[in-house]
Parts: sequence; structure tokens; C-alpha cells
Amino acid sequence: MCRHVEFSGCCTRCGGFFTWDDLSQSLSCLEAKNVGYFGGCRRGAMIETHTFDQECPPCAELSNHDEGVEVDTLVLPQPTSDKQKRKGKGKTDGGSGSSKKQRTS
Repeated sequence: MCRHVEFSGCCTRCGGFFTWDDLSQSLSCLEAKNVGYFGGCRRGAMIETHTFDQECPPCAELSNHDEGVEVDTLVLPQPTSDKQKRKGKGKTDGGSGSSKKQRTS
């Protein structure tokens, strides 16, 4: 059986009823894929409808507002402490580093 998932609901501004085609999905079963088209199987297609309320595209265009982080907000870099600046900079003995320690058992 094929499955069609559809999201529809009301606009939060104008109250109009809309189907959100961008979110809808048509999932074909193997039999329908072999026939060559959605719903072409013996059992047909099951349609699931989920509610999803948001602004419709025309209302979103009219409001034309950014729902994300404000662009005008200035973010200043955090000052680093002396400990963070020195982290990872250990003392070096200045040797060539070729000395090996003897293993004892």
C-alpha cells in the first residue's frame, strides 16, 4: 500500500486553510514502483493528514520579518585569561630530546 503524508492547517495571521506542499510526501510501495506510478498497487494509497499551523506564504511576505537572531546585535569577543593564554605551553629543557630511559623489569 502506498502512503501519502500531508500537512495542512490554518494560517496564524489570516486564518485561511492551507496545505503545505513543501512538507507533503508520497511514498510508493514496491508494487506501485513496478507498475510505474504512485497508487498503482492493488491496495491503493493511504492518505495521512497532520495538522500544521504557521503563516501562509502571502502573510509571511507581508510581514517580511526575520525570526532569527537580530542582525543589529553586536557580539564582542570574550577576553581570555592568562591561564588560557599559557595553556599548552610547558617548559622545555632545551635538550635535543634524543635521550632514552632504560626499561627495567
